[in-house]
Amino acid sequence: MNDRAKLMIHRLVARRLAHDPGILDSAKMAVMRLEADYPERTFVSEWREILGQPPGTIRQLLTRRDAGMQRLRLSSTFLEGEGVSFVRDPNVRKRIWRLARKGAAAQRATHAGRQGFSAPA
Repeated sequence: MNDRAKLMIHRLVARRLAHDPGILDSAKMAVMRLEADYPERTFVSEWREILGQPPGTIRQLLTRRDAGMQRLRLSSTFLEGEGVSFVRDPNVRKRIWRLARKGAAAQRATHAGRQGFSAPA
């Protein structure tokens, strides 16, 4: 469910990026801070590489559903920066988690239905 919530947050970030490319500056500053704290960690160089792409490409990468981006969303420079303060709003976070739980439950029910089992209560 955490992966689902992180994806939802990054979809919001991607939307915001379409209208406010200035949030890239904040994310790039977050990468510089992370480089100072974690110079040997690969996720830092991966984020630096992503942030060097054009905004449209970054938007696509942020919402991609592969294992690499799933891992990177856990250490997102967008969440470290100041440009996406809306995701720090407790009401927004509660709503995202509620939707993530609901989506995970629906996915489990669908999967159980395909397997011929009833979904757990």
